[in-house]
Amino acid sequence: MSITHSFLTELRMPFDMVISAATRVASEYPHITAALRRTSWLSSPSGHYEFCSRVWFDDHRYHAIVMARTVINGQPGDEFIFSRHGKHFTYNAAAKSAQLAASDSATFRVFTAQK
Repeated sequence: MSITHSFLTELRMPFDMVISAATRVASEYPHITAALRRTSWLSSPSGHYEFCSRVWFDDHRYHAIVMARTVINGQPGDEFIFSRHGKHFTYNAAAKSAQLAASDSATFRVFTAQK
């Protein structure tokens, strides 16, 4: 190995560490990536799925759900209900529950969808 090649390899190491750290932060905190993309959909680390929290009211209680969609060639696919997260008496409680579940789903802390 030449001296120039080893010098360039050592010079590149700090940049590789920064890129590695940025990748780790982006996969652990999908809200950052969503904010940069200006969307409410949280992307999975692989980029194959996107998740979004939703709340609706059925005249009695608020329902918290996580919507998901597949991404094929950069284009979003059909949306489907990925999981349900209870019935709540207030909108804020339902929204918080749905947001936490969407974040967990996007970081793959939850591996299976509830049917």
